[in-house]
Amino acid sequence: MYAADTDISKEETVYVNAAADGTPEDITVSDWLKNSASAGDLSDESDLKDIKNVKGDETFEQDGSNLTWNTEDKDIYYQGTTNKDLPVSMEIKYYLDGVQVSPSDLGGKSGHLKIEVNYTNNVKNKTKVGKKTTDVYAPFVMATAMILPTDNFTNVTIDNGKVISDGNRSIVVGFGMPGLKESLNLDDIKDADDLTIPESLEVEADVTDFEMSSTFTVGLSDLTKDLDLDNIADMDSLQNALDKLDDAALELVSGSNTLSDGTKTLADGVDSYTEGADTLNDAIQKYLSKDGELSG
Repeated sequence: MYAADTDISKEETVYVNAAADGTPEDITVSDWLKNSASAGDLSDESDLKDIKNVKGDETFEQDGSNLTWNTEDKDIYYQGTTNKDLPVSMEIKYYLDGVQVSPSDLGGKSGHLKIEVNYTNNVKNKTKVGKKTTDVYAPFVMATAMILPTDNFTNVTIDNGKVISDGNRSIVVGFGMPGLKESLNLDDIKDADDLTIPESLEVEADVTDFEMSSTFTVGLSDLTKDLDLDNIADMDSLQNALDKLDDAALELVSGSNTLSDGTKTLADGVDSYTEGADTLNDAIQKYLSKDGELSG
């Protein structure tokens, strides 16, 4: 919740550090209150813990989950932590030569590896469809990326996604749209069996001396704007809309070399996200004069 002025909005990003099986370990939420209207004090609502301003020295007053930020014309950037369930959860399973293996036991092993990534949508909203109100899953497109060195991984394939190799490593990007098939009631529609709406992905490879860096998953809620359900009249138009959505998701593969080169930097950055934000803010404040200009 925030001030009623239409020029005031809120953008939220959730960062999750997870175990190798997908279980969340640390969740940091970053909020940006956009004060385009220069509306003065900003009213906000948040149930985050350990809230702190990460850009500026504006303070806030709190009454339960209601926050009032003491500002005049500035945007507010703050972050906090939470232990709430994520809107989309994921589970990652590993199989070596057909046998499920704990990720902690895979180090140094060789054989045929299969990695299953399963997404589960945990959010339903009341939505009016025709003349009745029904529960519809919140629209999410999930994309998972892996970078697999060719010294350890060969013959890499994926069922819902794309594999790009630069000779030294394979960049794998897969995606899923959990809950969409149920929301569209496709199980009750004739001729819907041929539609592809993945809710999971599988990566397979021949592996030698298994060693694997971090995987990265992004959950997007805006790609589904390409899926214009109001103008879908038959199964062909629905399939065309889904193909467009597939193409939009797979555009995430572009820039794969940059992703590959920056993997370690990103991993380090995520691990030290809070510390880095504070350090950057301290450095900026040190050289920021009262008139807002940097002096160094």
